[in-house]
Amino acid sequence: MKTSAKKLTKPCATASFKEYITYYMQRKGWSQATLASFARLNQPTVNKVINGNYYRTKFDIFICLFLALQLTLNESKDLLSRAERAFSPASELHDAYKKLIAYYVYKEFDSTLPSSERLDWADRYLIDHGFDPLPNNYLKKEN
Repeated sequence: MKTSAKKLTKPCATASFKEYITYYMQRKGWSQATLASFARLNQPTVNKVINGNYYRTKFDIFICLFLALQLTLNESKDLLSRAERAFSPASELHDAYKKLIAYYVYKEFDSTLPSSERLDWADRYLIDHGFDPLPNNYLKKEN
């Protein structure tokens, strides 16, 4: 007997941030811990954001999540709006983030590349354009 994979249903238009980000994680077959690893964030941070504690969340945390999940720009904008946030049309940094999102949605990764290194190209892009790199929980802090 053949088993069929469960078909994912996109949340309704009025669904919450949590419902949508959970859908995007399921689309990739990821847990919160896996998302945290790919986004280079610690798991408690990811858990807080997913569970709605995003009002004090830095904007770059959202970008790490969007790049890791390889969301489209429209999906990213929609998810930001569900967190009552938005890209600023007057921000060069936000323009750089949008370009990264548009690039990462189509980026194919070498399967041997550690998950924690998948955002390294984004860091190089940001630094080359005069911005700080994205958060990286895997970097050792200097004293």
